[in-house]
Amino acid sequence: MIVTRSRLHAVCYELALRAYLKELCEPFKALVAFTGTVKDPDTGKEYTETGMNGVTDTKTEIEFEADANKLLIVANKFETGFDQPLLAAMYVDR
Repeated sequence: MIVTRSRLHAVCYELALRAYLKELCEPFKALVAFTGTVKDPDTGKEYTETGMNGVTDTKTEIEFEADANKLLIVANKFETGFDQPLLAAMYVDR
């Protein structure tokens, strides 16, 4: 889990990791967890958790259990009370 300081940072991390993992031909991916819609001021694009993960935001926690999902990037979500046995490390970028 990577804990970011803002929802925009979570989006940026996920986009960067997606590109990097594709470049390395890695078979796994990262999921994001944040609330609402994030607008990137540089590109004007809008992002949602559902749009980025491909599943509804209520299913992100369950989707994390899939073998292909190795990373979870969060902003103000799942930081406390997230009881997930698969979670091995938490990196905080504040």
